[in-house]
Amino acid sequence: MELNQNFNLAEDNKSDKYSKVIDKVFTCSNEHLMVLFTQMLTTADEKLFDLAEKSDSNEDQSMYMDCTRIFRTEKNDIGGHFFVNLNNSLKASQAHDVDSESEELALVGQDEMEEMVAITTMHSKAMNIYGVEVNHLEARLEYLEIMYMDMFDKEALDPKHICEIFQRTIENLEMAIEVKLVFYKLFDDEVCSKLGVMYKTINQIFIDNDIMPEIIMKTTKQEEVEHAEEEVSMQVASYYDPTENVATDFIPRTKDDICRIVNDFMSGDMTITGDEIDLPESFLRKPSQQDIDGKNSYERKEVLKALSKLQHKLTSRKDNNECLTTDQIKQELLSDISKEHGGVIDKQVNILDERNMDFVGMMFGAIVDDETVSEIMTNLIYQLQIPVMKVAMSDNSLFQNEEHPARATVDLLTQAGKGINIRDDYLFDELENIVDSILDEFEIDIDTFEQAVDDLENIIFKEEEIANETERQQQKQILQEHARNIVITQLKMVSSDKRIPNEVRPLILKHWSTLMLNRYLRHGRNSEKWVQSVLLLKLLLKCMQPIRYPSQFKMINDNHVALLEAVNDELYETQQNKGDIAAQISQLKSHFIKLIDGYDMKIVDENIAEVSKEELLSEEPDNSEEELKYIQEQTEIAKQKIAQLESTAKPGAWYEIYNGDERAVRRLKLSIILTDAAQLIFVDRKGVKVIEKDAEEFAKELEDNRSRMLADHSTFDNALGKVISAFAA
Repeated sequence: MELNQNFNLAEDNKSDKYSKVIDKVFTCSNEHLMVLFTQMLTTADEKLFDLAEKSDSNEDQSMYMDCTRIFRTEKNDIGGHFFVNLNNSLKASQAHDVDSESEELALVGQDEMEEMVAITTMHSKAMNIYGVEVNHLEARLEYLEIMYMDMFDKEALDPKHICEIFQRTIENLEMAIEVKLVFYKLFDDEVCSKLGVMYKTINQIFIDNDIMPEIIMKTTKQEEVEHAEEEVSMQVASYYDPTENVATDFIPRTKDDICRIVNDFMSGDMTITGDEIDLPESFLRKPSQQDIDGKNSYERKEVLKALSKLQHKLTSRKDNNECLTTDQIKQELLSDISKEHGGVIDKQVNILDERNMDFVGMMFGAIVDDETVSEIMTNLIYQLQIPVMKVAMSDNSLFQNEEHPARATVDLLTQAGKGINIRDDYLFDELENIVDSILDEFEIDIDTFEQAVDDLENIIFKEEEIANETERQQQKQILQEHARNIVITQLKMVSSDKRIPNEVRPLILKHWSTLMLNRYLRHGRNSEKWVQSVLLLKLLLKCMQPIRYPSQFKMINDNHVALLEAVNDELYETQQNKGDIAAQISQLKSHFIKLIDGYDMKIVDENIAEVSKEELLSEEPDNSEEELKYIQEQTEIAKQKIAQLESTAKPGAWYEIYNGDERAVRRLKLSIILTDAAQLIFVDRKGVKVIEKDAEEFAKELEDNRSRMLADHSTFDNALGKVISAFAA
């Protein structure tokens, strides 16, 4: 008895702990979103006015002025409704119900498709910026769902869901779709793209409360999926306890640790000991007092001057794809200094200066070895080796300041060049010009790198703006085409042996197919609404066929009125023309009456009627359950294929794509995942669709390293970490 009481008390304490955590998450999400949303509403008026002033056409100017007017009049309501919708979705166990019940069935026309694509684009962009934090948060929420019943849905704080909350907030405002898309752009710029801090903070709340302090993401393989009882997830989270894994290669290093190690090492306060191999001699030799005094060494200003001369030569050398190693740089450095001293080498480079050069050289070697950076970009970035050596020797904040212009330049070059496939690309020429400017102009002043950062950010912004618009149009076209193919395939399956009378063809091929298109896009092929539309279509087609037997007559005579009402009710919930629907329902009613009245067989009492052998053989079996099972099987197969992808396979991720044994790989961005078809759609850097991949085949390509993900991390930080791990384990 006492044991049970203790157990119950422990469970109550745990439940109380989780309840407090959920309250903190609730408060945190509201506070962060309140700041961002308020900022959007506060600055919208000025931004829209500026856009109106800069508009080239009267039409655009009028559109932005309409936006300004609506924001001024509806600002308070927009803010209030957004947080009401948000907090409703964060109520325990109500997230799905609120969404599904409040979502009214409507025809997916041009305007609504524009909104769908806008949300897809915002979500893709967001996941590309802070997708890791979102994945970690959802893993923790999924864990908490198991431990604590009074939980909101784990996707309630997903960036896509937050975008959909904004969609519901503005859906009833009277505005043209062009104006609404401006609203989405403002929301994307001021809210959606800045949610990373919120996700980091919420994750920290969980960590502080010892809820999955460490997460390791891994691929869900086929054999795991086949035995899973729950719905398949694209990611599997497992708890990591450092104390249980001390024998592994995992080395927890904070950024403060790294800064301290590098600065101690560069200043000579730390030296590597032991029998390490493949490390420069300067790493292993402890600086003597003479080294520190510099009596037998060239002054740093001489070393920097010689490096500058060598740096300026690189512009002409790179046409031959020549990348100097650190040893070659040191040799040419000494050769140049000796010329200044009459050809005599009477001193050596200071051990600490040599360390700087060796350290940066190892970092650039790590960048070359980083397979996530495309080769064409590593060759270009490598040209910055000497300028970064000079920065490391003259500015010790390089390894402390994450936003240092030299670090940012390396990272932005990687980001800007993700989609470049050939050197002849005009974008590569622009990036090469920026690198040339650094090689030509950089001496000691960091202004050259600051200008490079500004230029790179402008290039990336302009390229993304153009590419996003093209990709948005491509996404809309792909989604529409895919949905249309699904509906057409389903129509063919159901009507393969059926005759559709001419007078009701528009009802089936236009109005009902539009309803199915909408249900597919909104709810998916495995949803109850989709299945209902298929089964009702099947019954409708069955009742339209010429009557040959008494059982057919009875079925149509008994059910046609209810069927007419059901079809009418379903179609009237869409946004299709009500007059056209009424006319088609009238045609369908006339067709049923014609069938019934035209049946020339005498109606006999069912109790004494004999059913012929021919009628029994021709009676069509009801295979609705088999069709439903087929749909579920196809959906499950697609789900299993997608589950084989790595958790990082999200829209917005960049890859080198295998394109056949005799073709060059392409650097492309994952734009859309068609979940029920297990198809991945990839676009180039201009947003144009290039290739489709089956999810299972692509997962195999990644496993075999035929395709691979491009850099989704800081190139500089990754290289720094590789060097640290080489000697500071």
